[in-house]
Amino acid sequence: MILELIMAYLASLSFAYIFNLNRRTALLSAIGGSIGWLFYRQGLILFQDSNIAYFLGAVALSYYAEIMARKTRTPVTSYITPALIPLVPGSGLYRTMLQSLEGNYNEALREGITTIMASGALAIGILMVFTMIKIYYLIKRRLTHETN
Repeated sequence: MILELIMAYLASLSFAYIFNLNRRTALLSAIGGSIGWLFYRQGLILFQDSNIAYFLGAVALSYYAEIMARKTRTPVTSYITPALIPLVPGSGLYRTMLQSLEGNYNEALREGITTIMASGALAIGILMVFTMIKIYYLIKRRLTHETN
């Protein structure tokens, strides 16, 4: 498990450098990749469903990205994009193409649907956190204006 977290960190760090982030942001965003992978693996162990695991990983790394973006006054996408790299279902895309090229269209369809569901779980997890943060700050701002 430790080796997987290190590999997730290095993968995120590599993409942070490809995206030309500064050193501090790159190092911090790579931690988000490890956090997302940790929650993904724990979700697989607890629920034995990859879609729930992808969702939990996306929620965890999104919360981390929101917190770090606010603390460092950096755009959230600087933290989300590299941190999401370890969770991208690239092997599912590969298997979908492989099955379709081999002529196994039913298997390709099954792999494709599984991959789309995993991508959807990632997107829903990120959007849920963004929405909850927006609602939180909207309510906080209204309560602050009402007391003044």
